[in-house]
Formats: sequence, C-alpha cells, structure tokens
Amino acid sequence: MKQKFTPAELDSREPIFGRTVTSTFPHYFAFPHQKPGNIRTCMIPPIVLWQIIRNLPELLRLRHAMKKRHAAMDPQNIRIAFYSDNLDEVNGIANNLRNVVGYMRAQGYKAVLAGSAFHTRPCGIIENGYTMLLPRIFSMQQLGYANSELAIPHVRPLLRFMKRYPIDLVELETPSPGAWAIGICAKIAGIKVISHYRTDVPTYTKMLVKAKWMHVYVLQLMRIFYQFTRPVVSPCEDYKKILIRDIHIPEKDVQILPRGIPLEKFSPEHRGKGVWEKFGGTGKVRFVFVGRISKEKDIPFLENLWFELRKKNHDAELMFVGDGWYLEELRGHFKDCPEVHFTGNQAGDTLASLYADADFFIFPSATDTFGNVVVEALASGTPAIVTDRGGPQDIVRDKGCGFILPYGETDRWLACIEDCIRMKAERAAEYESLRTHAFSRSKDYTLERAAKGQWKFFTSLCSRVYKK
Repeated sequence: MKQKFTPAELDSREPIFGRTVTSTFPHYFAFPHQKPGNIRTCMIPPIVLWQIIRNLPELLRLRHAMKKRHAAMDPQNIRIAFYSDNLDEVNGIANNLRNVVGYMRAQGYKAVLAGSAFHTRPCGIIENGYTMLLPRIFSMQQLGYANSELAIPHVRPLLRFMKRYPIDLVELETPSPGAWAIGICAKIAGIKVISHYRTDVPTYTKMLVKAKWMHVYVLQLMRIFYQFTRPVVSPCEDYKKILIRDIHIPEKDVQILPRGIPLEKFSPEHRGKGVWEKFGGTGKVRFVFVGRISKEKDIPFLENLWFELRKKNHDAELMFVGDGWYLEELRGHFKDCPEVHFTGNQAGDTLASLYADADFFIFPSATDTFGNVVVEALASGTPAIVTDRGGPQDIVRDKGCGFILPYGETDRWLACIEDCIRMKAERAAEYESLRTHAFSRSKDYTLERAAKGQWKFFTSLCSRVYKK
C-alpha cells in the first residue's frame, strides 16, 4: 500500500515567492539525508550507476521509440528539457531558469524544467504546472552551503514523462550528481545532451573545501562531464576562455548565448516609496548588495572594504539583501555599525524597491558566470560596481552604467566608492546620466531576446544531430 501524506507533509518547505505546488508524485524510497563530508561523496557514483542499471530496460525501449521519432522529426518542432538540481531553493540559476522556461512556454515553445525535490519533502512535486521537482533517492548537504544539496533524483518519473512527451534535447545546468544520472540516461536513450556552464565549481571548491584532493577530484570530474555534454553554453567571454583553458573544451564546442530576465518586474519608478527606510535606511548615499550571503560571493572583501570606508567617511550606508550560511556571522561583524542593514530574502515589489532606492549596486563577486542581480539593478536605474572577473563585467563594460574594478584591490575600490559618494552629493548631472544609461543597458537582456537566441541554437543543433 502506498503511504499517504497530509498536504503539510507533502509541502513541508516554507513557501517561496512566485512558486505554487500544483501536484505531487507518488512516494518513492529515499536514503536518509546525509551531512556534508568528503568521504560521503563517494556514495554518489554507485547510486548513480544503480539508477542507470535499474532503469536500463526502460531506457532501451525509449531509445527504440526515439530512433523512430528522430528519423521523421521536424527540427522546428522540438521539445527541450532543462535539468538543474537546486531548483527547490532561491538562487540565481533557479530564478533564471524558471523565468526563461516559463516565458518559452508562454510563447509556444515546447520546454520543460526538471530538478530534484528538497530532502524535507517526502514526495516530489510539480510547481506552476511545468517545473518537475523529482523525488530524490539520495541527498547530502552541499559542502560549504547550509541550505543547498547534492541530490540524485529517481529518474523513472522523468522516463515516464519522456515516453509520453518525447524529449529531443536535454540541457544540464550544473555538473551535479543528478545531472550525471539524467545525462547518462538520456545518452542511452539516444537523446542529445548538452550543458550550460552556470557555476564556477572549481573556484567554489577551492574557497569552501579545505581538502586539496577534492579540488583535483572535482576538476577531473568536470572535465569528463563537459566532454560528454558538448557543446557547452557559456554566458560570457571570460568563462568561455576558462572552459577552453582549464576544462579543455575545444573552442568550436563553446557557444555563448544571451541571458534574459523579466525586466517588467524592475523599474526606476519603484524608487522613493519608503521601502528602504522600512529596513532602517536613512538619507545617506545608499549602496546595496543583493545575492547569497556567503564567502564565495567575496562578502569578506566587501566587509573589510566597508570598515576601511567608515574610518573616514560617514556619508554612506550599506544594505545586504539575501540569505546564506554566512549571514549570522556577518551580522555579528557589523553589530556596531548602525549604517549597515540586513533584510533577509526579499522578492516582488519589496525587492524591486530596494534596488531602485539604492544609489549604487555593489557586487564584488569574481565567481558569477553572468550576474542576474546586476541586470536587475540596472533595470531599476541603479548603476553597478563590479569586478573585472566573471560575467558581470560584460554587462557593464563600455556602457556608461557603472564601474569595473580590479578584483581584490581595496585601494581602487575605496577610491571609487568615495568618488560615488561625492558624485551623488555634488555632481547630480553625472549621476543622473549613469542612472539613465543603466536603465537603457538593461533592455539588452529581455526574456524575448534570450528565448529566441537559445531556441534558434537548439533547433540548429537538433537539425545537425538528427539529420535525415
């Protein structure tokens, strides 16, 4: 007899803004959730292999059906599946995928989004009618992250979906255990598999994991993963170079594709509605950071930078918007700094107003492959200060909408912030020009542009792969 659950048990996670549970999967067996640990990661390959062997008969039947489909398919009438483990939380990858895939479906593109349900759910769920959070078979807390998981989902529910609604292309968003399982299964079923380099995993590993053997282990796994999931999509030129140099992907197999966000959610018109003051803000020059509060976002650098600034300048304040494992420690460090404020996770009009109320967006991260939050700030009319590493610099460069500063150089960052404070107070025309250019630049990152660019690439690739 199948175990029954109450609605509360089926959806035990706190509600996430904009996400509605529309149905649930049956209950599947799952190993107990594991604590983080280097040795525990060795459990992952055998479970992935077991998933593949267990479903091999179904995969071979699916391969036979897909071979017939591809022999007669129309490349303009394809169905795409995006897979990313950590959809059941708030992060840039999850937000971007939900926005783009939701837009694609609204425009008639056949796209579906899949991930793994968080370990607190006894069943997998479907959100908003198209996002499948598959029931997990294994999960462990991700090293260095308190609220994120490495997970392996049951692949059988997805195979049943693919039997009814055949998938022609699978895009894997991160080199996670679940992506390995889904990718290998798709390969066996004769479905083209590609990947998207959305996360700078090697750098994260070096920053968050002490064991050096793990750095080598992760890098080697990534090289294998991205070799068998070519072509690889890169969101910017900087990471295209990294893929070629460090991951050893041939240049011909790296494709830069546009990203987009729902720009209509952000606007300079949200400015001045009292939301900033609600979280303790005043009339000083306002700087805001939005994102995960964790060390890989280079929060310690921003911390030290602010302590240097406040030694001689008391005309600015800083707002941290977001949550993360480093938040409580950061609060403690700033306990005697009344000009530093924390809002926790925010969304909707509140988030839009915090962006718009800020005078400058400050983002010291050197590990972001794109930077959704940078575009969101620009769409709010807020100039951005970013590093010369990663994707954010491509958004700001030569557009008169912010500043690109050398990574980790405190003196250069301090001089820039002090000049921004003077600009806001003394050079109104120059500052308003920055705001105007920021808003204008954001228009290059519409969901329409991103969806059309990606779908054109997908149809072209399927046409080559499945040519008659």
